Amino acid sequence: MRKIVSIFDIDIPGNTFSDLDSWVQNKLLADKQVTVAKVNSEFLLRSLKKPDFKKYLQNSDLNIPDGIGVLWAAKYLSLPSNNPINTVWQMVYTGAALVFNHNYAKDVLLERLSGVEVFKTMLEACAKSEKSVYIFGAKPEVLDKAIKNIHKEFPGLKIAGSHDGYSNKGSEVVADINKSGAEMLIVALGSPEQEYWIRDNIVKLPTIRVAVGEGGSLDYIAGNNVRAPKFFQRIGLEWLWRGLFAKNLTTDGGHRFRRVWNAVPVFIYEVVKWKLKNGATTPLSSLAANPGIPIVPPDLSIEALAKLEGDPHFRKDDK
Repeated sequence: MRKIVSIFDIDIPGNTFSDLDSWVQNKLLADKQVTVAKVNSEFLLRSLKKPDFKKYLQNSDLNIPDGIGVLWAAKYLSLPSNNPINTVWQMVYTGAALVFNHNYAKDVLLERLSGVEVFKTMLEACAKSEKSVYIFGAKPEVLDKAIKNIHKEFPGLKIAGSHDGYSNKGSEVVADINKSGAEMLIVALGSPEQEYWIRDNIVKLPTIRVAVGEGGSLDYIAGNNVRAPKFFQRIGLEWLWRGLFAKNLTTDGGHRFRRVWNAVPVFIYEVVKWKLKNGATTPLSSLAANPGIPIVPPDLSIEALAKLEGDPHFRKDDK
C-alpha cells in the first residue's frame, strides 16, 4: 500500500508514475469529476498564506508530489522527535542526507513526479482509454507548437479542442470545451490562476472527468524551455535549473531569485516551524481495492482513513 503524508494539512499520496497512469484511466471511465494538483514547495508555501488555495489542495482528488522539496518535507515531518533541539538537528541531517543520496527520502513518498513527465503520463493514459483531451492555456504560438509535438509523440491521442490563455478565459472557453465533448482538461494558465479557474468552472463542464493544472509544461513540450540536464534531474535539482535558467518572458532575474529563495530557505524554515509547533506527521497507507489504482478520498479526514485502513474492500465509490 502507498503511504499518504500530510504537509501543512494537505494530504499527498506516495504514488508512482504507474499508479498515476492507472488512476487516470480509471477516473476517465468513471462518472465523477476529479481534479489533480501538482504540488511543489511554492504551492505549499502559498497554502499557508491563502486559505482559499489551501482549501483547493485539500479538496483535490489527487495531489502529486512535484519537487524534491516535497519529498524532503514528507521524510522530515515523518521522523518522531521529542525536543526542539532534535527537531532542528533532524532538519540538518535529512537535508545533508538528501544532497548525498537523492533516494534518501523515497521511503515515504516513492517518487518525485516531475511536471512534464506527469503531463505526458496523463496524455498517455487518455490515449489508452480512447478518450479525448482539451488543452487550455499558454500563448497562441506556444499552444500551436505544443499541440503539433503532442500529435507526434502521441499519435493515438485525440485532442478534441484547444484555446490559448490570453484572449478569452470565460464563457467562450467553457462553451468550446462543452462543444468538444472532451473527458480530460489541461489548464495551463499559471498558478494559482489555473487552479481557481478549474475550481470555478468544472461544474459547468459535464463531460470533463479529469482536470489538471499544468503550469509551464506546454512551454517545455513546445520547445521554448529546455529541461535540466539528466544529472540535475537525477539528483533532484531540476527545480534549481528551472528557477535560474528557464525562459520566462513575464519575469526578470530578481523574480527567479525569489523563487529559488522561497523554494529552499523559506520553505525549510516553514516546515521546521510547522514541526516544532505540531509535531511529527505519521504517514498512513492509502486504500486501494485494485493494485496500482490508489483510491484517495479527499473528503475523509486522516483520522477517518486510519479507522478504515485494513479494509481491502473499501472504496470511496462504495460510500
